[in-house]
Amino acid sequence: MATYARGDSDLHKTVQDVMERYHGDLDDAEVTVTVLLAYGPRDAHGDPVGPAITVHGVPAWASIKVTSLRDRAAGMSDAIMLLDGDRIDEWSYEELEAVIDHELTHLKLRVDERGNVKRDDLDRPRLAIRRHDWQFGWFDEVARRHGAASPEVRQAKQLAEASGDLYQLYLPGMGPSKRKSATRRAAERLQEAVERANESGVEVEVSVG
Repeated sequence: MATYARGDSDLHKTVQDVMERYHGDLDDAEVTVTVLLAYGPRDAHGDPVGPAITVHGVPAWASIKVTSLRDRAAGMSDAIMLLDGDRIDEWSYEELEAVIDHELTHLKLRVDERGNVKRDDLDRPRLAIRRHDWQFGWFDEVARRHGAASPEVRQAKQLAEASGDLYQLYLPGMGPSKRKSATRRAAERLQEAVERANESGVEVEVSVG
């Protein structure tokens, strides 16, 4: 069974800093977020034997949930963010900020037809969960059997092509022709990686949440 601990003041400050920097709408609405560190189940020796966080059954680095009106009435914040306490010390500060940014991006303010933030009976901002821009289902064995024809590899290729401009963020100077070539090579390498992983009996599936 997973266990939980409240994040310290520095961690909460980081969340607030990320919110102010990238999520001004949430900050302006004074959305409150409580951070909990989750720790996976342990064996008799205290070693982890399972993931700290799962989202739809898949191990995840983090997750976020909008609290109910009843929980808010009990004094809880507007949302609860879970971070993997077993992994957080392995992350750089930049990686931590990126995970927090990802989770905050899931929070979406509910607004009326005039764009005003809707409020609940406690005058707290009403929130919804925003879905990922991309959400893939992946079976290694299907990708292995069908290769480029599989929905798995086709989805990965579609993401790389549709998000091609993102290459400019981490591969400056890459033009369209080079980007197309890089996309093709990325899809090929992805397929090769899946084949190698399956040949060695390794199956890895990681989600942010």
